[in-house]
Amino acid sequence: MWTTIAYGLIWLAFVAYLVYPWIERHNRCWGAIGISSGAWICLTVGLVERSFMAGHWPLTNRYEFALCFVWASLGLHLLLEAGWRGRSSGLFVMAVVLFVASYAVTRPETMKEIVPLLPALRSPWLQLHAATAVIAYAACGIAAGFGLAHLFTRRMPERLPSRADLERAMERSVALSFPWLTFSILAGAIWAQQAWARLWGWDPKEIWALLTWLWYLMVLHLCPMPHWRGRRMAVLVLIGFGLVMFTFIGVPWLVRSVRLESLHGF
Repeated sequence: MWTTIAYGLIWLAFVAYLVYPWIERHNRCWGAIGISSGAWICLTVGLVERSFMAGHWPLTNRYEFALCFVWASLGLHLLLEAGWRGRSSGLFVMAVVLFVASYAVTRPETMKEIVPLLPALRSPWLQLHAATAVIAYAACGIAAGFGLAHLFTRRMPERLPSRADLERAMERSVALSFPWLTFSILAGAIWAQQAWARLWGWDPKEIWALLTWLWYLMVLHLCPMPHWRGRRMAVLVLIGFGLVMFTFIGVPWLVRSVRLESLHGF
């Protein structure tokens, strides 16, 4: 129930961000921010309720991870909005959140069921691995939202912050995501050592996680270079988020389609 309400509120927030220039006099778009806050609260209640019912953190399959992904993205977005001094770019950030939320709610019912944890999934390192990945992915999604906004500044200059502000916010979001992405890989390696007696096995999921990490490392190194700033940096950030989503959604599909060997459930 709470997830359904939150999903409806995310749609309302997206619409509010879309139409607010014509219905609000102030640039802060308090109506959309309020609806986004309501969605975050509903998701929080739903995730806490699911945690008590399951007896563990809700991070054990793609459905639960996607819900936490949305929850963290909304939270980071609201924190940024609280300190934002310019015009809102929330429409594009909310578009990213809505994409992930739509993926979550369209999962099959069998994936939404609460099932007992397998022994290999009871390690605290798995929870740290998944939780830090959620924060990293959320920051990558927020950066992608700013990247999208940057690409639309020429068409909608009166509705968006300046390019310099968007670029600064985009780079800060990438800088926030990188240490969490790094710790997620390290925690995953420790968990793999405990579960399968090996730190790294070149599993498809591990390979794409490494590629994603290397891509954002490259982005951070290119940020100070004037030649790569602006629209080029926005494109690089959007490609990086594409890698994030392929690691999350595409790799499990690839494993099933090509029948690759993988120890990762999601």
